[in-house]
Amino acid sequence: MLNTNVVGTLQLVQAAVPELKKKGGSVVFIGSQSAFHPQLPQSAYATSKGALQNAMYQLAKELGPHKIRLNMVVPTWMYGPPIQLYIGLVAQQRGITQEEVLAELTAKFPLGEMPADEDVADAVVFFVSDRARMVTGQTLFVNGGEFFR
Repeated sequence: MLNTNVVGTLQLVQAAVPELKKKGGSVVFIGSQSAFHPQLPQSAYATSKGALQNAMYQLAKELGPHKIRLNMVVPTWMYGPPIQLYIGLVAQQRGITQEEVLAELTAKFPLGEMPADEDVADAVVFFVSDRARMVTGQTLFVNGGEFFR
């Protein structure tokens, strides 16, 4: 888990740095709410994402003088094909409708709906855009208010 989520990510950043130093740029890590708000027994995964969070802080400081920005997007459940499959399986197992399962899941979101894949993608696009040119070392939770920090 650490090799994939931390070591692999850092190796990719390290490989990109020479090119990014030429004109500046942006790197966006994908985090997990598990690192901030444990809900499931997934300590190895949460630890790896927590380490990635700290790496992002360090790299933002180290690479900032080269106009390289590092930020992190932390999604929650995203309403897309994997969650739709999960909802179908849960509905079948529990003998209820998919709409009932979705209602149970979305009840924990103050905004009343589960973010879609596109919502997370929009956050990433923001971080790599010129609109975020003065944003580095930051974490954006895309979670419909499910968890506050």
